[in-house]
Order: sequence, then structure tokens, then C-alpha cells
Amino acid sequence: MFRIEPATEKDREELMALYGLQKGRPFCPWTEDYPAMENVEDDLAHEALFVMRDRAGRIIAAVSIERDEDVDRLPCWNAGLAPSGEIARLAVHPACQHQGLARRMVACVMQALKDRGYRSVHLLVNEKNSPAIRTYGFFRFEKAGECDMYNQHFLCLEKDLTHVTAHPFPPLFDENSRTLILGSFPSVKSRENLFFYGHPQNRFWRVIASVYGEKIPETIPEKKELILGKHLALWDSIAFCEVNGSADADIRCAIPNDLRLILNEADIRHIYCNGRKSHEIYTRLIEPMTGRKAECLPSTSPANAQWSPERLAGAWSVLKERG
Repeated sequence: MFRIEPATEKDREELMALYGLQKGRPFCPWTEDYPAMENVEDDLAHEALFVMRDRAGRIIAAVSIERDEDVDRLPCWNAGLAPSGEIARLAVHPACQHQGLARRMVACVMQALKDRGYRSVHLLVNEKNSPAIRTYGFFRFEKAGECDMYNQHFLCLEKDLTHVTAHPFPPLFDENSRTLILGSFPSVKSRENLFFYGHPQNRFWRVIASVYGEKIPETIPEKKELILGKHLALWDSIAFCEVNGSADADIRCAIPNDLRLILNEADIRHIYCNGRKSHEIYTRLIEPMTGRKAECLPSTSPANAQWSPERLAGAWSVLKERG
């Protein structure tokens, strides 16, 4: 299980060691003098440096946010997307390559830039660095132009941050949870409420109450009590995506949640997905990590209009039957 968090003062030497492992690798423009400790110090001073740690707390990836005046002055950038931040010094430990960690780090800093009021993000990538180009292509970065800097030829890539969104609240579970229910990604209303299934027309809470013969919960504390009291857990398949609104069909660039956060703490015996989008993400991106199957239940979304609340409750009764 990996976690991403802001770097701290105590991380200086470990960061410099990680940077050193990148130097000399194909398409890496870094030199013996760059990145230097002064770059780390400046990033820390501006809270612009993020690290990913493994379960032992070791740094296995890092990325920075910066404003490089030389890069910013390039004429290719879309003036309509200003202000724009830059992704810089993205590094993944060579032993941890090919696990999607670079994508997670890029998603992290895009959300950080958006939170800080930036409208877009841009960066330079060596024209022959196909792994990096694939990473940014996944997020639908657009080519703004090309340039020659640092004795290399670069593609100039940029992206509008308007619709990029990170999951804004934590999972709901405790050590007694035995069944995990996964949605896809929180709706606009859920993101506003910072809690699951906040849209008033979503039938989730009505269905769960019906399955267990309980009163439909109205408040967040009542909803938490119902879920934990029935030994359930709630989370979503997607940690980060690009979406305009709430519709699953509009979700792009999905990064999955790491369910080991829950599976390592609770004896989860069954995993169910609320709808096809959640199940598709689980099967394609999460099952390879967990090695566990998940069952798809009909979506409680109002978009799934052919399923009445009563019919949904019948299908979802498997939660109670299997315990």
C-alpha cells in the first residue's frame, strides 16, 4: 500500500538519493548539479514537493510543482488557460517502475495545482521519452508546441484543470466490517457533502434500509451508524478522474483506489460494486492488485431507471443473506 503526502525536512537526503538514481537514464536531462539540494529546499519552503511512500515509509516516488520563468516564457502556451503551473522533477524509483506510480503522482499534483487556483498545468517532455509521453497521454495532455532547451528537443504539453477531480473524502469502515460496497466516483452532490450517495434521488440509502429492515437514515451520523452497525464498508473504485458533472459515462482518466487501505485492516469477506462502471474499474485496475473478485450489483443511481427501489432491494438482499 502506497501513500502520497507532502515532503518534510527530514526527507532531504532520501530525495537526493532518489534523484541520483534517475541521472544517466534514457531521456533524463538531469546533470550532476541538478536537481540540487537548493531545489529541494526551495520546494519545501513553498510546500511544492510531494512524495510517495511504501508501507515501510521509504520514498519511492517524488514530484514537484514550480514556476520556471524560462519555461513560462515559451510562446506556445495557451494564454486563455493562465495562470498555469508546471510539473517538475517527477521521479519513480527504478525498482518500482511499471506499477502506475507516475500516473498517481501526476494526478496528485494536478489536484494540488487546481486547489491553489491554477487553471492549467504544463510541462516539457523529451520527444523520444515514450513512457513519459504515454503517462501524459493517459491524462489527455495536449501538445502546445516544441522547443529546444537543456541540450534536448522537447514537446510542450499542457492541460486544462477545470474538470480534474480527486476523491475528496475517506472510506467508511472499521475493524468489524465484513462486506465492502464500492461505488464508482462521488457525484457532485456527494463531493459537496463530503459523504457517500448525497444526491437525493440516489436510491442507495433507501435500498440498504429496506434490505436490513431499518429506518431510512437522514443525517450523515445516522448513515454511518447504519453501515457500520451492519458490518459494511463503503468506498469507491476511483481515486481520481476527469469528469464534468456526475454521470459515470463522462468519467475519463480514472485512477483506481488502493483497497489495501481497507483490506489490511478489516476481514472483508465479500466485495460488491454498485453498478457497471465501478465493476469495470475494479475488474480492470483493482483486481490485479487485490487478487480478489467483486460481484456487480445493479446501480442505485437514478440513471438506472428501469430498476425500481423494490427490485433493487431484492437484488441487494444478497448483502444480508451472505452476511
